[in-house]
Amino acid sequence: MNNYRFHNRFRITLIIVALMIVITSLWYTHLLAEKLSFEEHNKMELLANTYEHLSAAGENTDIGFLISIIQHNKTIPLILTNDKKEFQNCINYPREDSANAQHMKAELMRLRIYQDSIPIATNGKIVSYIFYKDSTLLTELKYFPFIQITIILVFLIVAYLAFFASHRNTQNQLWVGMAKETAHQIATPLSSLTAWLDYLKENLEKEKNIVALNEMENDVTRLEVITQRFSKIGSKPELQPYPISLLIEKNKDYMQRRASSKVIFELKNELPQNTNIAINQALMDWVLENLLKNALDAMEDGVGKISIHLFLNHKKCVIDITDSGKGLAGDKFKTVFQPGYSTKKRGWGLGLALCKRIVEEYHLGKIFVKESQLGMGTTFRIILPQ
Repeated sequence: MNNYRFHNRFRITLIIVALMIVITSLWYTHLLAEKLSFEEHNKMELLANTYEHLSAAGENTDIGFLISIIQHNKTIPLILTNDKKEFQNCINYPREDSANAQHMKAELMRLRIYQDSIPIATNGKIVSYIFYKDSTLLTELKYFPFIQITIILVFLIVAYLAFFASHRNTQNQLWVGMAKETAHQIATPLSSLTAWLDYLKENLEKEKNIVALNEMENDVTRLEVITQRFSKIGSKPELQPYPISLLIEKNKDYMQRRASSKVIFELKNELPQNTNIAINQALMDWVLENLLKNALDAMEDGVGKISIHLFLNHKKCVIDITDSGKGLAGDKFKTVFQPGYSTKKRGWGLGLALCKRIVEEYHLGKIFVKESQLGMGTTFRIILPQ
């Protein structure tokens, strides 16, 4: 559970850091763009003021002199017009654009609509106007934050996916190791129990202790089933067509014999007769047993009802297991499937996590909390491909 909390904290921290980087980048780049835009505007005004002062001082005031001043600007694209705002000359436009009269006329119209002009006056009379647009550097600077954000987002996505893959790989290794070790630990006493059962059967009178021997044999068989289940974790299980109704009924009967008589079991089967589903019987047994046992544990004082409903929906087999137990809060619907989560004082909280792995990874199905209300009960739904 601590691993999942760390994973969630890491994800939240990653998102917060990314947002801080993005916001800081946007703010600082916007600040730089504003400063550069202000500087470019000042340059254009300085050109106009220079010409006006030179004109007032009696210097050469023809338009060629103004153009020679303007040509010292190497970065800002601008258009010079007459007093009627008609095109006269342009600077810092691509050669193919400046040579195209129609293009420059359209460009001037656009600047007249979206840009303020800077008037140039001689002896108090306006003789020209300067229209300009952002320099290439300023334009690139305005788009730079979006490029930077894209790079940052790609980096963060790659980092998160790498962390998630590493986390998942570690988790898978733990699952496999735990399962293999459990199967190994159970196998040793199981072999001994089987040998003792054979010995007792041969040496005891058949009339005596036959019931106890049968029950011992049932428990040994159960241990063998458990060993098979754990041994299959970590390897790809073989799926074979199996009558799912029979499997459900067998697990219901098994759990009903071990439950309080105050718990009512109800099975509603709406599947077509002889419906077979491709499953691994040992593993799906495990899932159903786990869900039914959890349903029993959720009963207050061992009193309640467990309903199992089977039906087809869009050619998929649906299994709903509903109990009348204590229920779950809405924010726990996904948490219950995380390893380590448990509402019981005893246990490791691995049952539902294993169920999810078996159903979704091994059988390509779905398992989730369909609905639940505190004090009213819970419905778990399993969806399996037919």
